[in-house]
Amino acid sequence: MPEIQSSESQESDRLSSILAGYLTPKELAGAFGVTERTIARWHRHRQGPPRVTIGRKVYYRRESVNAWLTECERPEPRARATRVLRVRQPVHSSVPLERNHLAAVAGSGGGND
Repeated sequence: MPEIQSSESQESDRLSSILAGYLTPKELAGAFGVTERTIARWHRHRQGPPRVTIGRKVYYRRESVNAWLTECERPEPRARATRVLRVRQPVHSSVPLERNHLAAVAGSGGGND
């Protein structure tokens, strides 16, 4: 029986060495601090890193994830100069303002009486 167990462990070691450079969706979600649903939504909307599907298993290559992160980098926007708000001073005119008396205009006969 030790021969069977050792051959199974060798097979497991060989498979894990093949997938050594790959992450599962759970591992990727943990690394980004998001949920697995978010990772699936990124894929559905073609926003996330490229992935490999083997049967029903999904894997993300570490190099592809790093390249995707590099592509997502955006430069910081330049700081805008702070605007100084100018308060308008009231305009003092030498011409007196007169009120419009609509009552006098309405009774002048120009309307529909």
